[in-house]
Amino acid sequence: MREQSHSFILDHAEFVSDRPMDRPVGARPNSHPHHQKRPSARDGPDLHQKLLWVSLAILAALALILWPSATLSSVRTGLWVLFLVVSVIRGVGVFISATAQSVPPSPPKTERLPIYSIIVPLYKEANMVKQMVRNLKALKYPQKALNVIFAIEADDSATLRALKDQNLPSWMQIIIAPPGSPQTKPRACNVALDQAVGSLIVIYDAEDRPHPDQLIEAANRFMAADDQLACLQAPLRILPGKGFWCRQFALEYAAHFETFLPALAKVGSALPLGGTSNHLRVEALRQLGGWDPYNVTEDADLGFRLAGAGFRTEMLTLPTWETPTARFSVWLPQRSRWLKGYMQTLIVWTKSRSGLSLAGQASLWLTLGVSVLSALIHGPIALLLLAQSILAICGWAPFVSSTGLVLIATAWTSAILSMSVGAKRAGIDIRASDLALAVAYWPLATLAAARAFYQLLFKPYYWDKTPHKPEPLRTAP
Repeated sequence: MREQSHSFILDHAEFVSDRPMDRPVGARPNSHPHHQKRPSARDGPDLHQKLLWVSLAILAALALILWPSATLSSVRTGLWVLFLVVSVIRGVGVFISATAQSVPPSPPKTERLPIYSIIVPLYKEANMVKQMVRNLKALKYPQKALNVIFAIEADDSATLRALKDQNLPSWMQIIIAPPGSPQTKPRACNVALDQAVGSLIVIYDAEDRPHPDQLIEAANRFMAADDQLACLQAPLRILPGKGFWCRQFALEYAAHFETFLPALAKVGSALPLGGTSNHLRVEALRQLGGWDPYNVTEDADLGFRLAGAGFRTEMLTLPTWETPTARFSVWLPQRSRWLKGYMQTLIVWTKSRSGLSLAGQASLWLTLGVSVLSALIHGPIALLLLAQSILAICGWAPFVSSTGLVLIATAWTSAILSMSVGAKRAGIDIRASDLALAVAYWPLATLAAARAFYQLLFKPYYWDKTPHKPEPLRTAP
């Protein structure tokens, strides 16, 4: 059973007027009446993909049996070349992203702002409710133009009680997703989308601390652009933390959201969206049918669905701060879910009738494809390099070839450049020890990739929930 809605719609649905809210909102349609049939992770691989994978597996097995030495040598050379190409592209991306840095947003135009819906999906996060409500109240956007929707699950009575204890203002409401499967974040977001009254919408997670002016910047950017600009991604920044996991996680985010995604946006490429702080035109989102509830990285999938439909995604300048992942036991399930979702998205968008352009396919493989492949091979390559170095020191084998050393140095330099520049833009105090320890962090992704592949086969829609703890009350960087 759903909570009574406390939202209202203004006399002019698109813009805020000076008149008070004067009539309650009714139920919204389930989706745009003319939305196209969307591809879904629920469908799994099609016949063409299965035949291709089986054929490649048979050819690889035959090659290993008939020409083992030549096959392994070719695979090694191919991987080195791939690493070189990706490293060069990411290095170039650092310089492209520098020209993509926008000027600070102009003074807020608060006299005519669109109604903004904010969806906050919550599950088993009663401890985060007070902090989230406080952060939402800190947003510098006219409250009469805000429509905050907390989307919770039917079996989460603790979070429901915590929300009711906050005595929510009239512009915040609670929606309970009816019991059903799959029990995922995108399914809850789709339920909330049905009730959203704004022309713009944004997703925030429980631990998010969006910049107070972020909605103002996004609204002004949307109003100044054509309708093909359907999405604005805010950079996600990790709040300062201590320890190996916190710092490596922060640097990884900095490289991704401060250099790589801005570079992709600058050249007009498809973007794999982050899991939070993506601002969207509601009409475009409903036209696409909302989020795929069966994809555990529904954000990345939506980025390519927007591109496939001819929409454009750009980056905002004002960030959202998040808490770091501080332990391996938390990092592993979270990273496994991301990689499983990337695998699902690759399956969806490499089908023969996906509708993704050649440029979109290139972006798909340079982002999600490379992420999955890198995670799968980082661990084995690190072990092989370590073993070969030990054998060489003992005099039982030659050292890594000069070509191999050049490729390793190129890849490492590119990664360090991306992390260093990203950290500077994100305001992170980077240390030499952080850069050195990154080479121990990257191979651990292979453990997450193996877990992700297992879950893809046996638990494809299972959602590994990442636990969070409230941050002490402080000013974000």
